[in-house]
Amino acid sequence: MCVRIAPGTQKCRILGMIEMDRDPIFAEIKEKMSKLGIDGVLFDLDDTLIYTSEIFIRFMEMYAIEVAGKIGVETEELMNALQEINDEEYKSMRVNPKRWEAVVEKLAKHFDRGEKEIVDNLDILINIYSIEPRMRTGVRTMLKILKESGVKMGLVTHANVEWTKYKLDRLGLWNYFDQVIIVDENGHKRADDWKKGMDLLGVIPERCLVVGDSLGGDVRPGDELGARTVYLPSPWSVYRQGGIPTRTVVINEIFELLAALDRLE
Repeated sequence: MCVRIAPGTQKCRILGMIEMDRDPIFAEIKEKMSKLGIDGVLFDLDDTLIYTSEIFIRFMEMYAIEVAGKIGVETEELMNALQEINDEEYKSMRVNPKRWEAVVEKLAKHFDRGEKEIVDNLDILINIYSIEPRMRTGVRTMLKILKESGVKMGLVTHANVEWTKYKLDRLGLWNYFDQVIIVDENGHKRADDWKKGMDLLGVIPERCLVVGDSLGGDVRPGDELGARTVYLPSPWSVYRQGGIPTRTVVINEIFELLAALDRLE
């Protein structure tokens, strides 16, 4: 509502947004971050802030059901082979969507039959990249609190560029982040990528918090740089391999992050 206080001037009051009426959580989080010496937070995106693994599993299962019936094998057998081959191809082709072409070719060789059905249904798997993912519970509220508390925020995500833009557009996430780093889909997410995010935010590693679901791509690189780290275990086994750094705080859901600040050293 707007209140006219003099000719030609207005004083606009937005309910709930006057400084004295602001939710005390903003001041509380700002104080916690100050005490911890954290100026910025860098997030991973997939399966940290949004659910993407469930989309992969849904279309892999659809593919397995469709193809298994046509080539005369059990759906579970085909699904297990699909998962195993996909995990193997990930090691060399990383998160490039073209990985699926190599996966179905190897799947055809694995079963030594039904090559046409196995290859021709590739489009089912490619549909993965046309589905809007769900936001993890509490993400938007958490990001809003951090932003209103004056914390610098960035994304360091490892995915196809166009798919990443699609997800951020559809979910309306761009405005929460000061910087967005998209790591080459054909490579690995490394400490250098997180350091680039820190540099762009204008924070040193020791005053940065890294939050992600991959031990090898998020947590250990952040820890090696000297940042504080929070680990949300990934649904994918390939991202859970290796040890958890001693200082890392583990959470089960992303909405636990703000409460987990009390456990950071």
